[in-house]
Amino acid sequence: MTALNFSITHEGIFLATDTLVTRDGRPLTFTAKVLMLPHMDGFVTGTGSIALFQRWSHEILSEGMVHMHVLDVFTPDRLRKIWNEMSDEERDNGSADIYHLYYDPNDDQFGGFAYRYSNDFESEPLGYGDYSKPSFDNAVEILDFPGDLIRACRRQRFAQEKLDPGERRQIGGQVIAYMMQRHEAEGQPMSTLMTAQVAYVFEDLDDMFLDRELDDDVWGSDLETCRSPI
Repeated sequence: MTALNFSITHEGIFLATDTLVTRDGRPLTFTAKVLMLPHMDGFVTGTGSIALFQRWSHEILSEGMVHMHVLDVFTPDRLRKIWNEMSDEERDNGSADIYHLYYDPNDDQFGGFAYRYSNDFESEPLGYGDYSKPSFDNAVEILDFPGDLIRACRRQRFAQEKLDPGERRQIGGQVIAYMMQRHEAEGQPMSTLMTAQVAYVFEDLDDMFLDRELDDDVWGSDLETCRSPI
């Protein structure tokens, strides 16, 4: 599962996720969980099934969409189709949310859409505010970037570690922080400036890397080659 924290404000979108991917509670791999779409002034991210996020990202990049509002029209049906074609293992126990975050130059405002498995992937508009998943008490208001996002991810991990293993969401690897804000250049229409940075590394990253469950589908068939640099 994913630690996901983001804030939609008049000034921009501020976002962070961890990088750990697990299978059956064990580390599997590490990956970025945000797709940056500068040509659409948007981010795509998600929680739950990493397979759904990756397949949806591939479809978006293959379609050549030019506006996040246009993409929103097609998203619910296409997510349902992808989900129905996935295996039980890929569905990660039936948990998945996809989020589209964007800047609308026509309205000069930032916004987002949520598509949740629990709501049959219907489009849910997101307004200004702070969003965290998994949720935790006294959620951190995102005022300092990326510090508050790092603190939110750490607090989510600490909260999850107190739960029984069967209920726990694994969080770890690195925290990658993303930002999207307006960008103005003389003689040019309003656009966005996007950044991404490794903002934090969890203390047990190396241990998780060594303990990861190597898999042919992720790492290729030559596992000895994969192990040799360690």
